[in-house]
Amino acid sequence: MTPKLQVELTEEFKLTGKSVWNTDFIKKGLLSLSNDKCCYCEANINEESKYLEVEHFHHKGKYNDEVLEWDNLLPSCKKCNGTKNDHDTKLEPIIDPSIVEPKKHLKYWRYRIKGADDLGKLTISVLNLNDQDRLVKKRYEIGNAIQVRLEQLNEITDDFINGIQTSTRRKNRIINGTKDLMKEGLPNSIYSATTATIILTDIEFNTLKVKLVLLKFWDKEFSQLETDLENTAFELYQ
Repeated sequence: MTPKLQVELTEEFKLTGKSVWNTDFIKKGLLSLSNDKCCYCEANINEESKYLEVEHFHHKGKYNDEVLEWDNLLPSCKKCNGTKNDHDTKLEPIIDPSIVEPKKHLKYWRYRIKGADDLGKLTISVLNLNDQDRLVKKRYEIGNAIQVRLEQLNEITDDFINGIQTSTRRKNRIINGTKDLMKEGLPNSIYSATTATIILTDIEFNTLKVKLVLLKFWDKEFSQLETDLENTAFELYQ
């Protein structure tokens, strides 16, 4: 968008209230920056029920000069955008995930997000990041599914160690299955912060890693995946 067009469209919004930001190139740009996720709750905003809304971090009604400022635009799901509503982020700042690392201000405990400081606590409150039906239950479902898969991977790895199933196919199933699970906690995946946190803090994962190291299956890719998970995961609230 040229500066001239930006000025013209901003003035059009001021005069008519038209949603001048609802353009394909703005939406595509925001989606590419967020890996198709809501910047707040990490939901997949390509799903029909969670479609993309262009979120104005500083509310467009009060700060209308910023209505097309790229640094003020974020990709949000309909629910988060509606929940944040007209909150004044200049008077009462919350986390802008495009410039602030959320994990510095948020922690994780039992499928709930906890504020590590006042900025984190207000962010959770304004966005309702512990919505029981929409988010906490989803995190629980993710955690339960991860635990089931880790238990299965540990079982087939035990069979391999005990000589019950030692085929190449079984070896590849162990290695590829573990790597595939870990990749679900990378930034390009939905709910990556939740997934990474659950994997790294689950005793089944630590047990599995010990076995993979013993079998000499743990390679450089595993180490890099673990580092990437550590960079994505929340610290536990204590």
